[in-house]
Amino acid sequence: MNKGTLYIVATPIGNMGDITKRAVETLSTVDFVACEDTRVAGGLLHQLNIKKELVSIHQHSSEEKIGHIIRELETGKSVAYVSDNGTPGISDPGQKLVKAIQQYSNLTILPVPGPSAVTAAISVSGLVEKEFYFVGFLPKKKGRETKFKWLKLLDCSIVIYESAQRLEKTLLDIKKFLGDNTEVFIAREMTKKFEENWGGNIVEIINDLKSHTIKGEFVLIVRK
Repeated sequence: MNKGTLYIVATPIGNMGDITKRAVETLSTVDFVACEDTRVAGGLLHQLNIKKELVSIHQHSSEEKIGHIIRELETGKSVAYVSDNGTPGISDPGQKLVKAIQQYSNLTILPVPGPSAVTAAISVSGLVEKEFYFVGFLPKKKGRETKFKWLKLLDCSIVIYESAQRLEKTLLDIKKFLGDNTEVFIAREMTKKFEENWGGNIVEIINDLKSHTIKGEFVLIVRK
């Protein structure tokens, strides 16, 4: 284990069998674990039978909390950062921590690759040949219409994260701004017990929505 190193550790997006051997080894040997939510990370470590100090890093974390981690790294300690699930730094506070630590030439940041909702959904969508644009979560109100108008100009597939509560609204907006000929692939609760994938024309998707379970987390692949 390299000293003065922050490890960005990918964790399962649902199925615990997807965690890598290297991720387990890293979490077992670092001095402590920084995480998006201590309850979620604590549950993960409990399943792995690993006991570590947890330090929360979320979107509202103060500069002092990030400074604490940097000071610990400078003493030679090693730290792992995990998000709630999947690969950190994608629609979570991980990039804020990484950006701060990049300013210190004596500290190292290393990825421990693994599960990712983005690549998992793309791999079974059939809608991405070469290029794609990752949106993450769309603006809820301010800037939402402007964002969709900008997305309409793109000449590649688009990847969107969405919650169950806002799925129908987003599908209606896709139809409104991107057109009736838009193709959409929906991945729900990937790798989990009630995993479901389906796709088709946006009009058909909206009309057929009630025949699917609208619970959990969704990834949308959109191609105009």
